[in-house]
Amino acid sequence: MKSIHADDVKQRTQIDFLPIIEGDPNDLNTIFTTLKECTRLSADRVTIVTFDLPIWLKAVDIIKQTNLPIIPRLGGFHLLKSYLGSIGNIMEDSGLLELIQLIYPGSTTANHILDGGCFDKAHLLIDAAIYHETCLHRGGTR
Repeated sequence: MKSIHADDVKQRTQIDFLPIIEGDPNDLNTIFTTLKECTRLSADRVTIVTFDLPIWLKAVDIIKQTNLPIIPRLGGFHLLKSYLGSIGNIMEDSGLLELIQLIYPGSTTANHILDGGCFDKAHLLIDAAIYHETCLHRGGTR
């Protein structure tokens, strides 16, 4: 491995906290100011900036319109919620909603879980139930 990667150029990565920008974080001007400050500090390099979901959506639009050299990332928490919501959407007509309603009575709680709104023990329980059912159909055990 050492001889294969002997000529690889190692690039330095810099992770910094930016100065605080006073303003409403949901305001487009504040988001644009933040993005411009990121590009100014990166000095001709592509910058990766992480946002939560509502601000990420606005930042993506601004980056597209202004063609800034920024890669917007969705924060890990919101990425997980989005992933769980997509699973809930795929499994919509599978009876999963009814299963969750047996565990957590009340239609709003079950819908909230399937939308990815909360991922506490309900998702662990659902994962265990699906895994157990899959193993039974395949004839295996855990």
